[in-house]
Amino acid sequence: MEVSIRQALREAASFLGQKGVDSARSEAEVILAFLLGRDKSYLYAHGEEKITRELKAAYKEMLQRRGQGNPLAYITGKKEFMGLTFSVNESVLIPRPETEHLVEAVLDWSKRIFLQLEKEVPLQILDLGTGCGNIAISLAYYLPSSLVTGVDLGKKALELALQNAQSIGVVERVKFLYGNYWEPLSPEEHKFHIVVSNPPYIPRAALPFLSPEVQKEPRLALDGGPDGLDAYRYIFGGIKRHLAKPGLLALEIGEHQAEPVMEMSRPDFGHKNEIIKDYAGLERVLLFSNG
Repeated sequence: MEVSIRQALREAASFLGQKGVDSARSEAEVILAFLLGRDKSYLYAHGEEKITRELKAAYKEMLQRRGQGNPLAYITGKKEFMGLTFSVNESVLIPRPETEHLVEAVLDWSKRIFLQLEKEVPLQILDLGTGCGNIAISLAYYLPSSLVTGVDLGKKALELALQNAQSIGVVERVKFLYGNYWEPLSPEEHKFHIVVSNPPYIPRAALPFLSPEVQKEPRLALDGGPDGLDAYRYIFGGIKRHLAKPGLLALEIGEHQAEPVMEMSRPDFGHKNEIIKDYAGLERVLLFSNG
């Protein structure tokens, strides 16, 4: 039996609400709009339009997956970040809105510091732990004079990042390397004006207490070691060899991690640091400069 868009949405929102999904109505709209290949406004303008049995079956299957705790972005395979649409899957961490603070901080530094130097060389950027490429690709997109390198330990993540670079139109200025942090880079060949990273920073003992949705994301992208700070130790262990002057190291951090991470930075950066808070007022981004 065919049902209208309005009725399908009503039933879907009720189902997701019973499953404890926050913003059940909004998510029901996102999934149906995705299946229809339309934006959400179409649903309201065509509420009496009937949906086919095939589409209804596909909608039911996706709603069931969402009701089982699968993240919405994995179901649709899409996530917006910095005004761009990225493909995502279970091999990568889903881009978060708070990570946009990290990208915006890098863009601001580039415009204030580097681009004013009127250098002939392109702006060289390194993204450690690139995942789906959302940070690397966003920077390449908004800094047309840049060349960006993304490094990741997940081969499937790198395949997806390359796909995103192609679809967003920056593939000629972005390259991706397989390896763990600095491993694929040689100090003689690789000096960067900006090193940026949103590394895994969840303390290992806290992983079982994350929401069921987050626990479906790759452990490799979440597990920060016993104290959540392992990745930062790796990064500071190689930053001096790979950061040009003037240079910027920009890091996303977890709650209560600003002080220990700043302490790690002292040998290379002294007290040249800046803290940026997210919309919730949490210390989210640390910036370190050497020039």
